[in-house]
Amino acid sequence: MRIGSEDLSVIIPAYNEEANILTILSTLDRQSLQGFAVIVVDDGSTDNTAALVESYEPKQFTLQLLKQENTGAARARENAIRYSMSKYVAVIDCDDSLADDSLEKAFSPLTSNAAIDISLFKLNYVDAITKRITGKFVCYTSEKNLQGKDVFANCIKAWGVHAFGIYNKNVILEAYELYDTINTEGVNYLNNDEVISRISFGLANIIYLSEGDYYFINNANSTTRRVNHNYYKVLHNAFFLLGYIEKKYPSDNKALLINDAWALIVSTLWGVSVRYFKWYKSLTTSERLEWRSSIRHSVRQVRQGIKNSGIVFTQKTKSQLILLGIMF
Repeated sequence: MRIGSEDLSVIIPAYNEEANILTILSTLDRQSLQGFAVIVVDDGSTDNTAALVESYEPKQFTLQLLKQENTGAARARENAIRYSMSKYVAVIDCDDSLADDSLEKAFSPLTSNAAIDISLFKLNYVDAITKRITGKFVCYTSEKNLQGKDVFANCIKAWGVHAFGIYNKNVILEAYELYDTINTEGVNYLNNDEVISRISFGLANIIYLSEGDYYFINNANSTTRRVNHNYYKVLHNAFFLLGYIEKKYPSDNKALLINDAWALIVSTLWGVSVRYFKWYKSLTTSERLEWRSSIRHSVRQVRQGIKNSGIVFTQKTKSQLILLGIMF
């Protein structure tokens, strides 16, 4: 299947990815879909990433290289999305991979049904060493065509679907604009994209679950998967999602969505706390103080929210909150 660069842009954020960049470009050159654009965003790399991209001669797609100072993958994705001239965009990490027909299987439904705004890949988890599939993401439903608002409701306290796929650029740009009204200072809290993806789900008309395989490589050396000294900052985005639901999102079931958002905050708190103890020896004294202060402040906010909102938690969530209060 042949399309044009105005139809689809595949965006690849890259920071010191000289070991992986040619592999992912070669993977895209083997795609059964042809004619799309590829935009690599070099996020201030200090290795040969940019030079390798500049020397690569694609056969199946057009290739552009954007360069920016090191501001993180989230900003790299956003800059490339805004730069893209295509109707649809897909973001792929350098150390992940696709089956040879994945783009075509995900893109084709967008051309046959104008109501589809997002087409998600079929997500597989792969061991970085053995290269074997270790598991598959299981969506909350086996249906293929999903209402965006239903997907949003099933992606608050847990991910009912994943976020890897092809997006209508107008939808994701609107999601960025809405997110910016909540994160008014434009700070990178590490997982901004998780909130933006959820907002995109709620804005979408139809979300399609395709059969195009995406291979998520469990690589401990990935810049997004190694020990992160600032991980506690993800707590901000859990509260931002709550704020979005309370102030921006139209819904007849707002009380239920708000309850789920509080549950997400507690589970995020729990995840941050687990990492605090796991990474304790890797943190400096000042970093430990920052982590503990952020966790304590968030626990107080949850307790205040319980008093004001009449939140109903599961026993597991209640137990986690009690333990957090004891530990911090």
